[in-house]
Amino acid sequence: MVWETVRRISESLLVYGKRSVMTILGITWGIASFILLMAYGDGFQRAMLLGLRYFGDNVVVVWNGQTSMQAGGARSGRVIRTKPEDIEAIRQRCSLVKRASPEVYDEMQLRWGDRVASAGIRAVNDDYGTIRGMFMGEGRFLNSEDVASMRHVAVLGYDLKTKLFSRAPALDQDIFINGVRFTVVGMLKKKIAISNYFTQDDNCALIPFNVMGTMKDIRYNSVMVFQPVSGAMEDGAVRQVRQVLAETYKFNPSDEKALLFQKFSMVFGIINGITVATKTLLGIIGLFTLAVAGVGIMNIMLFCVQERTHEIGVLRALGARKSHIRAQFLGESLALSIVGGILGYVLAILLAHWIGSIPFLSELFEDKSRQGDIYLLVDFRVFVTAFVTFCIIGLLSGTWPAIKASRLDPVEALRIE
Repeated sequence: MVWETVRRISESLLVYGKRSVMTILGITWGIASFILLMAYGDGFQRAMLLGLRYFGDNVVVVWNGQTSMQAGGARSGRVIRTKPEDIEAIRQRCSLVKRASPEVYDEMQLRWGDRVASAGIRAVNDDYGTIRGMFMGEGRFLNSEDVASMRHVAVLGYDLKTKLFSRAPALDQDIFINGVRFTVVGMLKKKIAISNYFTQDDNCALIPFNVMGTMKDIRYNSVMVFQPVSGAMEDGAVRQVRQVLAETYKFNPSDEKALLFQKFSMVFGIINGITVATKTLLGIIGLFTLAVAGVGIMNIMLFCVQERTHEIGVLRALGARKSHIRAQFLGESLALSIVGGILGYVLAILLAHWIGSIPFLSELFEDKSRQGDIYLLVDFRVFVTAFVTFCIIGLLSGTWPAIKASRLDPVEALRIE
């Protein structure tokens, strides 16, 4: 009887081909819309997380501050400024800190040949690149030997390199920063960092912090940056660093204004909340789209019950049970859902390929590589979710028409032509 039901389902779909095609088209579009909406959400999340990665991974920036509490007999209101040598104390005493770097920032003039540009100079150590997401486009970042030997080397941001060199090669070229000769050892990739401080990294040059000391007084840091061993240990790392610096500069460790700790995780939490909310909204819209397609199946199947009343009466007269009638109509609903679902997945892939990318962060940061665009990432797992969900919707949509068909009185049904 199962094979007989399958045969009748196939025959019905073929006989009423126009109706079947129209229903499948509606399902196909519903599935494709859901997949593309979720693909947009995934692409949006990828672009936002990429922008966060370019700022760094679990970065904590320590800003100089002013005490608001008395400690050790000292009055409140004292200015607290960290020094480059504090990094060594943090490395030795803070077990939850993986990397740390001083940072001295200043605006200076750079020259290569007859080309001159003003840019931000970040004087840092070799850990800074890993902490702050300095991904290299060419060459290398500063290393420990550069810092230990006080080498006059520089790493250029993407835009700064373009200003000074245009398309000319910059690697191993000599430039002058405030009249002091430096050799270019690396260039950064174009950054689409969502968060920054002082100025965009693309328009900066990075040099060893102790070399900056030969050019100006760097008794104090502009800021200090560090990275905890993991995101979960961030709060513990902040407490350790605050305790060490409180002992060094004689302020109360509970005084949060003495030094300001800007945790990158706060920015990440905000951005992550935005992406999750966006994906949730798109998912809800997609589910409504699937539900509308499901209502379409129900309407079609109800129409079929009216159109095929005489046929149902003949089947009942020949001995078909109510369960057989229900199985046939439910089977037709499921068959339409399966075919439409598969075609919807194929259509989503074709549309995603045709659309390619949607301008987003790349437009904001003038990035010709388009790495910050929203790419429609069609995920097979999303298709499986949509497919299973819609098959369930299809069965539910076909349930009432199937029950209505099975309850028809055979005698009354045979009277209808």
